[in-house]
Amino acid sequence: MTAGSEGGALAGTRVLIPRGGPWGERVRADLAGRGAEGIIAPLIASAPPRDTDARDRAFTALADGEYAWLFVTSAASVEQLVAHGIQVPATTRIAAVGRATARAVADAGFEVEFVPVGPSSAATMITQWCVGRGPAATGRCLVLRSDLALAVISDELELQGFDVDVCIAYRTVGVDLDPQIVADLHGGAIDVVLLTSLSVGRELRRQVWPLHERTLVASIGPGTTRDGTGLGFTVGYTAQTQSIDALLEELDARIAPEESS
Repeated sequence: MTAGSEGGALAGTRVLIPRGGPWGERVRADLAGRGAEGIIAPLIASAPPRDTDARDRAFTALADGEYAWLFVTSAASVEQLVAHGIQVPATTRIAAVGRATARAVADAGFEVEFVPVGPSSAATMITQWCVGRGPAATGRCLVLRSDLALAVISDELELQGFDVDVCIAYRTVGVDLDPQIVADLHGGAIDVVLLTSLSVGRELRRQVWPLHERTLVASIGPGTTRDGTGLGFTVGYTAQTQSIDALLEELDARIAPEESS
């Protein structure tokens, strides 16, 4: 990665953004502010869940105020609420898995009451939430997640005695890259690839292998780095907080890269 004549290390670079929608546009705007060219090339997208009736029932119950707590595990889950015109009532408190998801909740016009400190993960979220709230079973909870997410939050809530519903809000599906993007990745014309999830890594491995040796694979967090390394990628930089904002800020500040093993 070569810095431009002015600005941070990202200036003058071309960065592949592996998701579209509001998230992708926000990342591209951030990169533009740093003098980089963000290339939105979705490797994954959200599709309707296989059981849309179950999703609709959960969304209706949420809008009707039947839940004391809503656990949101991704920005994509928030996008599904917005797309279906669901308003979360003020009587329902919202817990977000991390800062990026909390921002998506706030951008949708809802108030976030709980965000865990540290890495953005389901395990961190529910551990800290349970410590703060205690084991008393009070109120019905709804967990919004994708079809690929594990039942970490709902399992722990049930162990704590809560009445829990799980809503599969969407399925994560792969998206084929434009042939020109594939050619650019093979040829080293893209300087940085943002590795944001295992699903992104799987699609990148399926469609573009190997990456050009000069392309930096930059991971959103340690867990994603482990997943990427398991797929065969050499991850050149890892953000420590599972946050796209932190990843871009650290890359631009030229923090020394760390090699994954």
